[in-house]
Amino acid sequence: MADTVNLKKNYSTLNERLAKLFDESGVRRSFTVPYVLGQAMDEHINAVGAAAAQNGGLTANVVTSGHHADGKGYGSGDGKTVGHPAEKLRQTIIPKDDENAKSVIEAAQKCVTDFKFLLGDDDPDAQTAQGQLNLVKKTDGSGMSLFDFGVLMIQMMFKPTQAIARAHSGTKKGGHAPQLRGPEAQQGQEQPAEAQGGAEGEAQAPEDQSAAPEAP
Repeated sequence: MADTVNLKKNYSTLNERLAKLFDESGVRRSFTVPYVLGQAMDEHINAVGAAAAQNGGLTANVVTSGHHADGKGYGSGDGKTVGHPAEKLRQTIIPKDDENAKSVIEAAQKCVTDFKFLLGDDDPDAQTAQGQLNLVKKTDGSGMSLFDFGVLMIQMMFKPTQAIARAHSGTKKGGHAPQLRGPEAQQGQEQPAEAQGGAEGEAQAPEDQSAAPEAP
């Protein structure tokens, strides 16, 4: 049976490992807001905003959010949103051979590998993400501040995720995320009815693809 690509799970794993890196580097959390089973997303976002407001605001914190790798996954209460103070992260440097930093890079590579599977190795956004990650791999992040490292790991996922949303838009009747669709798709061209082999955020991977570890 073919494995699946689960972008939500990939991204959650990346965020979970970043939070662990920050915690175990001695940076105390500003706030932790657990997910609540059945809670609407806007309610959770409002709770995060309220917690951040009591700790300098969102711009004063680096926020990570994801479901637990060993939990029930998307739609469950097994996860949380965490804030760490940005200034403290700027002041903390990753030492050589930090296993937590290596674990974050491993999770980031899983994301990028699955981006390339879905978009193609020649996709410019996937190539850019891989190039950025390759530079970090040379030192395993050592010498970087936790702030620079964390922001880079999160931001390099943004454009490939947008590209996948645009591509996925054309696979569903009426489109998905129409605000991300290209002009030709928005002009009403007929599109295939359904993405083959999975739910939103998932696609079938080849037999030798490793099992996926979650994206927004």
